[in-house]
Amino acid sequence: MPKPTPNPPKPLKTPKRKPAPKAKKKKWRVLRFLFMFCLVLLVLTGIAGAGVAYYIYEKYSVDLPDVTELKNYQPSLITKIYSDTNDKIGEFFIERRILVPIEEIPDKIIQATLSVEDSNFYSHIGIDFQGILRAAIKNFRAGHVVEGGSTITQQLTKTMFLSSKRKIERKIREAILALKIEENFTKSEILEIYLNQIYYGHGAYGVEAAAQTYFGKHIDELDISEVALIAALPRAPSHYSPYRDPERAKKRRKHVLRRLLVNGFIDEGEMEEAADKPFELGDRESLKNYQAPYFMEYTRRYIEDKYGSSKLYRSGFHIYTSLNLEYQKAAQKAVFLGLRANDKRYGYRGPLMGFGSSDPKGDSEKSHYFVGQVIPFPWEPESNAEENSILPGKILVGSVKKIKDDRVIVSLGYMSGEIALKDMDWARKPNVKQDGKWVKLKHPSHALKVGDLIQVRVLEPKKKGELKIRLALEQEPEVQGALLAVEPATGQIKAMVGGYDFNKSQFNRAIQARRQPGSSFKPIVYASALEKGYTPATIVLDSPVVLQGAEKDNLKWKPENYEEKFFGPTRIRTALAHSRNLVTIKITKDLGVKSIINFARRLGVKSPLARDLSLALGSSATTLREITSIYCTFANQGKAIEPHGIRYIQNREGEIIEERRREAKQVMSPENAYLMTSLLQSVVKEGTGKKVAALGRPVAGKTGTTNDCVDAWFIGFTPDLAAGVWVGQDKNEPLGVRETGARAAIPIWLDFMKDAHKKKPISDFPVPPGLVFKKIDEKTGLLAHFGEPYLFECFLPQTAPVQYATAETEKEDFLRWNSPR
Repeated sequence: MPKPTPNPPKPLKTPKRKPAPKAKKKKWRVLRFLFMFCLVLLVLTGIAGAGVAYYIYEKYSVDLPDVTELKNYQPSLITKIYSDTNDKIGEFFIERRILVPIEEIPDKIIQATLSVEDSNFYSHIGIDFQGILRAAIKNFRAGHVVEGGSTITQQLTKTMFLSSKRKIERKIREAILALKIEENFTKSEILEIYLNQIYYGHGAYGVEAAAQTYFGKHIDELDISEVALIAALPRAPSHYSPYRDPERAKKRRKHVLRRLLVNGFIDEGEMEEAADKPFELGDRESLKNYQAPYFMEYTRRYIEDKYGSSKLYRSGFHIYTSLNLEYQKAAQKAVFLGLRANDKRYGYRGPLMGFGSSDPKGDSEKSHYFVGQVIPFPWEPESNAEENSILPGKILVGSVKKIKDDRVIVSLGYMSGEIALKDMDWARKPNVKQDGKWVKLKHPSHALKVGDLIQVRVLEPKKKGELKIRLALEQEPEVQGALLAVEPATGQIKAMVGGYDFNKSQFNRAIQARRQPGSSFKPIVYASALEKGYTPATIVLDSPVVLQGAEKDNLKWKPENYEEKFFGPTRIRTALAHSRNLVTIKITKDLGVKSIINFARRLGVKSPLARDLSLALGSSATTLREITSIYCTFANQGKAIEPHGIRYIQNREGEIIEERRREAKQVMSPENAYLMTSLLQSVVKEGTGKKVAALGRPVAGKTGTTNDCVDAWFIGFTPDLAAGVWVGQDKNEPLGVRETGARAAIPIWLDFMKDAHKKKPISDFPVPPGLVFKKIDEKTGLLAHFGEPYLFECFLPQTAPVQYATAETEKEDFLRWNSPR
């Protein structure tokens, strides 16, 4: 039997060696060395970092602005313009800003702003490292910038002191200035400056201007949804504008609402409700100066000339004007409709140009028209034009669809209408040698063709409930006009229209244009005659006259009356009422041209005046303002007050820096002023201004028409209000046959004055106590016998007639007895 194999021997375990005492000490020395090395390195790095920081601070602190200047913070403010009832009518600004103290800014605006712009505002020292890190993470996750790392203090620094260029040097300076601002101002002071300074888009600077621009509200009237939108804008006002991209604005608003929720200022329900709320934006048109554009420009020029551009646009003036908004609306309406009516008598110039027009040719001014477009009225904002576009009176753009013998079918885009021949029979070819009042179109096809783009006016339906839309052919006028209304007792301008459309021509024809006044200048001659002893009953022979050197070429001049005939012995009252040229020239020759010029200067005419007899017929160009001012003097009992548009001006502190006081100058006696008013009343009662009698109250005035009917005028007044109207072409071309002041200007004047006097009681012109009234003979101007036909006439006591008219009295005696010399 084999022997059993013995078990193999177990390996011997090697005993662990204990470290030598010297090796242990060596390890701890290394660790201690490394620790000390790191500590020294850290200290050295800190010292180096501090040194670098100090170096950077010292280097970039050189020439930094003094942040303590913010204690005298006076930003650019809006200059506001007010009417005579202190209603705001317009603004001038470079930065539209309305200052609000921090105490008046609602907490919800501050909370929303801080939540989205600087949630650690009250804890940081001007730079928020935690905020920078948080913004970096959020922007990385979103893939685009949703939150910035700059604090409100840094944003304020950039806005107030630095450029917006993205350079490392600018960021360093921004940080230094932010630290300095935090050292010198409280958090409330920083917030107040920021919320009044920052830009919110569409010209709005500061939260109050933003609230008014976007919602037409004050900041204390905003709900949380509106507050969130306002707070959302400073990051990128144009990018997040609800006017430009509503969807993007809603997303940005929702981000602000989430931040408000995270910071505990609103709950989940409030956030959802505000996020779902649609935008209810205010009317941005309300900020435009549509109510009185020519008057606003007149005011702007006055302030700029007197105080300079900087004060006009930056100083926050409050300018209280004399403009009456009701009168102004009536004036704009009268000029707009009156010029359109006048222009129709001058003929039809053809279709419009634009999308849908059949004619490929045309000028660029007409190219913006399209079918269905509503033409806005100048007295209302454009946003109102589209409302109820088929109401009677509205003017639309349409396209000719079909032409029949007696009517035209017009497409308005969403519906059709009809123009009857009688509602377009004015549309003859333009011809200034034809009287447009009587020359009529025979067939619609003579003016229109299918596809033409035209303007039409909606007419009243013939029957109540009629669905067919009745239209009339319209056209944009080329003729221009102006209206100026002044309160005689104060000289205050109550309404001003300087042209048909301010957007197309800013030239103010009420103030800037010098045009020949024609016969509207004659009252100056007659007023001067009264001062020299003439009376309303003075007889002057209306007969032919040939004058030498009256014109610039020194040729003989043979003036005529408008009627092209002579009227023999004529009383002064009749001569002015019927605008007799020859009588006026003879009076001027008697008084002397120099005497007339001196009297005109006394009344306030500053324009150059011709030193010849043609002056009597209004050959020297003047402004509408000058002529209207003279008629105001007649109405104001001989006291002249220069027309003006400003009552007083306040600076931003509310101090009055300019106030217009009543500076009346007695330039003619009250008695002669009344006599002149009485003579001008006869123009309305029996003369060239008879249409004006439709006003239904005491009124005085005078027409004016220049050679070839180039200019048409009417200047008139009641005891309460004076107004002047001019109509003409900017190119000094004739208006047309018989386009006199009576035809072209009076309808505009009358429409305006009817509206302006709706709420005024009827009053008469006051009679000065020094006058006497006599019964006179119509033919001789002498006293009328008892029982004989007579006229009542007023006189100064010393000029009243004392002799009675007799059948044997010769014509020469009449002239001699009534001669002032």
